[in-house]
Amino acid sequence: MRPSMVTVIVPTYNKAKFIARTLRSIRDQTFKDWKAIVIDDHSTDDTVAVAKRHIDPKKMKIIRRKKNEGICHSLNDVLKHIDTKYFIQVDGDDWISPNTLEILVNHMEKKPPTTALAYANCVHWNYRNGKNRFRKVVKAKAFKNRYAFVTHPGMVFPRFYRTECVKKVGGWELDKLTNGKLLEDRRMLLRLLDKYSFTYVDRNLYHYRYHGKNLSHVKNAGLYNKLVKHFTDKALKRWGRSYRAVYSVPSDWLRIKLVPRGKGGKK
Repeated sequence: MRPSMVTVIVPTYNKAKFIARTLRSIRDQTFKDWKAIVIDDHSTDDTVAVAKRHIDPKKMKIIRRKKNEGICHSLNDVLKHIDTKYFIQVDGDDWISPNTLEILVNHMEKKPPTTALAYANCVHWNYRNGKNRFRKVVKAKAFKNRYAFVTHPGMVFPRFYRTECVKKVGGWELDKLTNGKLLEDRRMLLRLLDKYSFTYVDRNLYHYRYHGKNLSHVKNAGLYNKLVKHFTDKALKRWGRSYRAVYSVPSDWLRIKLVPRGKGGKK
C-alpha cells in the first residue's frame, strides 16, 4: 500500500467538549488518502478519552505530551512524525468541510514546489449553551506578494502546508516572551515567505468556533500586538528593509501599514 498523501494534525489542550466534532469532520472527508495525528498538550480534562472514542485506529493516532508547554512545542513534536507530502492543521475546537482535503490536494498538486501553503475561506461560529450558531463567513484573498500578507489583519485558514517547506525552515519558532505559546501561525507564515509563496482557494473549507476560551480572545490582544510588532520587524529586516512598518491600534487589534524606505520620512 502506498503512503498517505496528507497528514491531518490536531493540536489540542482541554478541548473535550469540542474534539469529537473535529475528528468526525476528518473521518468524513471525501478524499481518503490521509492519516491523522492528535497531539495533546497534556490536557487536564477528558480530551484524550473523548478522542480515543472517536478515532479510526487504522488511520489516526494520539500523542500525549508529558507536560504542557504550548502550541509550538506540540507542533514541533508532531512534525517529527509527518512523512506525507502535505499536512493540514485543524485545531481541536474547529472542524473542516467534507471536501477540504480533496480540494486542497488537487489545487496544490498543480502548483510548483515553491508553493508552501494553500488556504481558503473560513466560516465563523459562536458556541453558546452547547450549540454552534453561525456568525459569518470570512472571505480570504490572494496575496500579490509577501508584503501584502504583512498588512493583512488576522490569520488564514485552513493552513495546508507542503511538508518539505516547513521542515526546511526548521519548524515552529520559540520566543522568550511566551516560549512559543502564542502567534505560532503568523510566525511560521512569515518565515515561509522568506523564500516561498502561498496560494488561495475561494471555497469555504474551515470552520472556526468562538467559545470564550480561544487564545486569540480579545483579552490577549495586548500581548498579541506586542508579538506581531516584534516578528513583523524581524521579517522586514530579513527581507532587506525595503519597507518600514507603521503601527496603529484603532480598536483592540494592531493594524500595520508599510511605507517604502526613503518615503514619508524615515529611512
